[in-house]
Amino acid sequence: MNPFGDLHLSGEDQTELLEIADALVQAKIEEYKNYLKMNKTIDQASWKECASAGPVKTFIERKSSNSAVNMISGLMVGPLVGTLDEVMFGLVSPTLESMRIKASYLHDFSAASVLATIVEPNEEDPFRSVVIKWIEIDIPGAIMGIVRNRDYVYVESTGIHHDDNGERIGYHLIHSVSFPQTTERPGRVRGNMALCGIFRQEGPDKTDCRGTSVLIPRGDIIPSMAMARMVNATMAGVNYTYCGQMKKIVWLLDLKHAERKELGTPVWEPVCITCSKPIKTSRLRNTKLTCKLCFGALCRSCKVIKKLSFISPDLELTQSKLSFCVKCLINANRLDTLEAARSQFVYGRPAYHSANISNGTSYMCSLSGSIASSTPRSSDDY
Repeated sequence: MNPFGDLHLSGEDQTELLEIADALVQAKIEEYKNYLKMNKTIDQASWKECASAGPVKTFIERKSSNSAVNMISGLMVGPLVGTLDEVMFGLVSPTLESMRIKASYLHDFSAASVLATIVEPNEEDPFRSVVIKWIEIDIPGAIMGIVRNRDYVYVESTGIHHDDNGERIGYHLIHSVSFPQTTERPGRVRGNMALCGIFRQEGPDKTDCRGTSVLIPRGDIIPSMAMARMVNATMAGVNYTYCGQMKKIVWLLDLKHAERKELGTPVWEPVCITCSKPIKTSRLRNTKLTCKLCFGALCRSCKVIKKLSFISPDLELTQSKLSFCVKCLINANRLDTLEAARSQFVYGRPAYHSANISNGTSYMCSLSGSIASSTPRSSDDY
């Protein structure tokens, strides 16, 4: 549940927050343009590489005599697989339900709540959102009392900036804020952070990324532990595309199962929909060997398992491992990402789990009111 109650912002407060967020985003876009002018050169004297995932690299700023002792600065650069729209669909989370879905793929926090909404996504720009959020991050050792968990209150701004030449540039800003109502909670340390990711599509399936971050963890946390949290926060962007693509599959599942209710389930021959290998009629009753999108039969070699996240009607996070054929997964990736985003963020059709999608095992974690866990228990593949 929301630990602070409803956060009521005056019109003046909202305007001021918007102006600050827009100014910070614009400054980071200008930084990105200068980064491009410098041929994406990284000053190795100022930045030390500390992690990588393929071509994506994360750097930590080297300490100098002028550096604040308890401040850690990070930088992430590199190309992400996928389109700009897929990246944005994966990272945008204007509601508690969408935060739950995102957390299930990124595992970036342990508890969260939306405190106030300033700007909602709209049909023209379904990625445009400005919200005030609270999150808590589990720190290893907190359960033993060695350190305390960190929590953060921040304004989050996402959207697409259209440059003078018409180029689309995505952005994701997180910046700590404070209000009289959001007092520090017992047993936690209130941290401060500022992160901003800039995204620009460079090819049909390639999106360039430059993300900067500053973290002031405060309190009793070990410096190396704080640095690890910083690296995890910046490297989370590597999974934005995957998160967006999984959301598109769930959207297509909704469409296909609505169609199934209206037209009935197609009748397929007892052969694998992918390789045409004969399948025993008795196995056709096994939902583990059926594509959940086209309902065609699959042999064990051709089925592709995807773990998807849903929000159940009683507001619990549900994850299920479902079977698909390769053709349907390719078709899902080719779907209009903007339309999928409009469906979820604008038209108000969240990815609700239906028992009809799968008759197999699913697993759930209770998340009513706030995110209680971002790591549900696993289940058998099917």
